[in-house]
Amino acid sequence: MKITNAFTNVMSKAANSDFMVNHIKKCDNAKFLARTLLLTSVAKDVFAYGLRVHNTLTNDSIPEDKKQFSADMDMASGITTAIVQIGTGFLVSSEKLQNGISNKLFKSLKNDPRAFGAAKASFSAISTMVFATLLAKRILTPLIATKIVYRKEHKNDSKPDKTTALNTKA
Repeated sequence: MKITNAFTNVMSKAANSDFMVNHIKKCDNAKFLARTLLLTSVAKDVFAYGLRVHNTLTNDSIPEDKKQFSADMDMASGITTAIVQIGTGFLVSSEKLQNGISNKLFKSLKNDPRAFGAAKASFSAISTMVFATLLAKRILTPLIATKIVYRKEHKNDSKPDKTTALNTKA
């Protein structure tokens, strides 16, 4: 019982601290809320990809000739995921785009500013996460990361010399 009370007191002090109260007040801003959710998701993904790279490089059951490729793929995917998700998320959560979409989607709520604001904030957060995760993470990232790793793997491939190619035609 004492542990529960102590924990509750600590959590209550943290939740009511000036830092938390100021942060909660900022959450009335749909753009701030959407971008906070986005950056939290991206941070989780970057951490996960970092762990995957580390685990791949230290896993003895993976053949040595496959380790570097797998680690490179995870690294490229992690970096690309972060960049593409942030770019897509910030674009989708932009005030101009969200105003335009919200005004069309929630016409019936225009007379109730509170309901319209709540609908807009919810839609902004959801649409930012959907576009950043579905479009950016699941479609664009694999395409871009695969291309990056392919180029890295083949950067030392010999390219035919133009003069040699011309001499063989003659």
